[in-house]
Amino acid sequence: MEDIFDAFEDKLKNPEGWVNRVELRDFLGMSGSKDKFNEYIKEIERLEDSYLYIQGTLQTNKTYNKVRIYNYINHINRLKERGA
Repeated sequence: MEDIFDAFEDKLKNPEGWVNRVELRDFLGMSGSKDKFNEYIKEIERLEDSYLYIQGTLQTNKTYNKVRIYNYINHINRLKERGA
């Protein structure tokens, strides 16, 4: 059986890798593109493995893995450039 990624444990071991929504938007340089940023977040939230990117619930204040989300967005943009 495959081990499930434990985002909470990763957050405890690597707290600098997890940020709140505003910090993530700033990290990605998307402060001026809030609509595009929100589209990416909604897309990530719909993923079957969204737990790799987001930890928590609305009630417990979601935090986001900034590196994983950056890599995901970069991957999506590269695919669009290639016409995939």
